[in-house]
Amino acid sequence: MKDWRKGALHCHSLWSDGRALPEMILHTYRELGYNFVCIADHNVFQSDKQIWLPVMPDEGPWPSSLCQAEYERTVSALPGMLEEKSVGFRKYVRLKTFEELQQTFDSPNEFTLIPGEEVTIIDSDYGENSEKKYHLHINLLNQTATVAPPTAGSAEALTRQVMAAAQPQALIMINHPFWQVWDVPPELLINMPELKLFEICNSGTAAMLDGWIYTQEKFWDFVLAHRLAKGYDVIYGTASDDAHYYNPERLYQPCGCNTAWVMVNIPDNLTPENINKALANGNFYSTCGVLLEDINFDRESNTLSVKVLPEDNIDYRIDFIATGKNFDRIIAYADFPAKVEKRNRRRPLIADDIGRVVKSVNGTSGSYTMQTEDLYVRAVVYSDAPAKMQNAFFPKQQCAWVQPVKNSKWV
Repeated sequence: MKDWRKGALHCHSLWSDGRALPEMILHTYRELGYNFVCIADHNVFQSDKQIWLPVMPDEGPWPSSLCQAEYERTVSALPGMLEEKSVGFRKYVRLKTFEELQQTFDSPNEFTLIPGEEVTIIDSDYGENSEKKYHLHINLLNQTATVAPPTAGSAEALTRQVMAAAQPQALIMINHPFWQVWDVPPELLINMPELKLFEICNSGTAAMLDGWIYTQEKFWDFVLAHRLAKGYDVIYGTASDDAHYYNPERLYQPCGCNTAWVMVNIPDNLTPENINKALANGNFYSTCGVLLEDINFDRESNTLSVKVLPEDNIDYRIDFIATGKNFDRIIAYADFPAKVEKRNRRRPLIADDIGRVVKSVNGTSGSYTMQTEDLYVRAVVYSDAPAKMQNAFFPKQQCAWVQPVKNSKWV
């Protein structure tokens, strides 16, 4: 049996462009049964003790103000917790630092905060073509100081600059590589074995065209196949809300919360260090609703087994997905036009023999024994329950992603 802990790895507060104070964010996630949260604000770590926000009548334009309605909701839910002052006719609220939030909300082995930052590079040309613009968003988990976004270089060079500036204990996660329109080339994840994590599911970016260029699943298998062919390790897929909204009216809309998360096996103390270690080792699964009881990989027999924690009156299907070692390694490219010219993309095509469903099981448990030719196997568990959020580029049904394991014959 595993000691699964529920976590949010990627959400935002009024320190950057979230719509809520960090106190309200942590209160919301804690009430929803989460055990850990990383408020990874854009290009800032929450350390300055002298950031005061005025309470405004409404949110206003992006990146949004602390509005009166959100202020009143916070005061009602957390009486006496805010630090406030009045200047003239305006009311101000001080943004709490990570250290202050940690002192207030951390509860040993029950709830903890992970320090972090989302290093956000917007409309870069990646050094490729000044007429094309790209986003590159990189989460630093367990980072306790601000890393400024680099401004020049290829996608790999920019990523390496961020990694070089990060603290030694920080774990790197590539956020929503498909935002805005498959901005992160899969080659970045293939050629950088140092990268351990990327978001296979991000509900904040769910408004993209469904399946444009290729699906997230095919992207993952393409990266896995070519990484393993190079002798590199697998890369693990996370799920995140990318939450910006925390009020009940927007909870289950894009950028709401409790729509996508990770379940991490942490039998030891619940600490940022142990969470990072489990994530880096793939000791977790990602989900947008389906919960699992157990995952086991037997290296002797090369068998991956999955057991669902079922809900009443819900049916399940477990798909096991693999790529053979003799997959087509010739990479052909195609141009994909977007509505806005600067979002046009040239991306690799994915051969049909990459990411095949090699076994499908109807029910709450299943296993697959890797064949000699399989490079890896991973699993996706589907339910017939609708996802909490309904939007393009987001799973229509609740599902869970089991992390890939390498064929022990090829390790």
